[in-house]
Amino acid sequence: MACPVVPALPHQMFHRVGAAPHQMMTRKLPTPAPAPLPPEETRLSDFEWIGDLGAGGFARVSKMRHRRTGEVFALKMSNDADPKREKEAEVLRRAAGSPHVVACHALLRGPGGEPGCVLELMDAGSLGDVLRRRRGRGGLPEQALAEAAAHCTVGLAQLHSRGVAHLDVKPDNFLASSRGEIKIGDFNTSRILYGGAGGELPLVVPLTTGTRCYFSPERFTPGARAGPHGAMAADVWSLGVTVLELFLGRFAFARGLSAAALELAICHSGPLRVPEEADASAELREFVAACLQREPARRATAKQLLVHPFLMRRDIQVSRRALREIIVDSL
Repeated sequence: MACPVVPALPHQMFHRVGAAPHQMMTRKLPTPAPAPLPPEETRLSDFEWIGDLGAGGFARVSKMRHRRTGEVFALKMSNDADPKREKEAEVLRRAAGSPHVVACHALLRGPGGEPGCVLELMDAGSLGDVLRRRRGRGGLPEQALAEAAAHCTVGLAQLHSRGVAHLDVKPDNFLASSRGEIKIGDFNTSRILYGGAGGELPLVVPLTTGTRCYFSPERFTPGARAGPHGAMAADVWSLGVTVLELFLGRFAFARGLSAAALELAICHSGPLRVPEEADASAELREFVAACLQREPARRATAKQLLVHPFLMRRDIQVSRRALREIIVDSL
């Protein structure tokens, strides 16, 4: 399917068990990172092109080497100098230091004044790429899925804790490395919900941009807008669809659905859940169900999901190794 871009309350199902994955909110993984770029102003001419990584409607991403240090980065250059493109840099500044949000090492300008971000290179592409490379082999085994879901949830919770709604959560926007790390990236549609530049406190933000097959039901309302809680709840729905797709190894909806049929499936058909016939644990089923509540107020928050049994009860060493093997084997 081509996706056009444009009972009890869930938290009552959660209880604290075993290790605490919410500690990942502040923990930095002991993995190698590029050395800091020189403190002087960074210029486009400081880099040499290695290859293209991807392109979209807003920007293009290239693999680049810093001439002086030899370090390799992902350079994301906006397609134009529209001031709206500056918002992504503001989101990256706000999220700086979050272990599961892609790191920005420097900002620069192109020859036409278009903004660019020098980002850490996640060398395995996205989780969407991992699924595509595994085509025919199904979704992720639950041990690997639990680790991937933990990384995704922590990244989203870190953004929300900094007052940011992503608003385009999907497998293609969770970036993977051969070290087994997953980090959230691509903030073209993200919104700062409070404490923005100039002390502005927007009460509502538009919800109609993003990728429609990851939209929550309320986002199909024409001109849909929401305050901070509603915008973050929309992200949690998209996280649930993402985890479901990683489990299934395919889109959560049938291919070829029209826009109207997609809206009907999301808003009016039976609840979107892990299929009954699937070999899935009760914890995974409950995690997905907690995300995919049609009423935003009934959805779990990202912070609540951090202590969900699906994440808390995993064997961290086993699941971490399983995820890394899945990623490396797909390369």
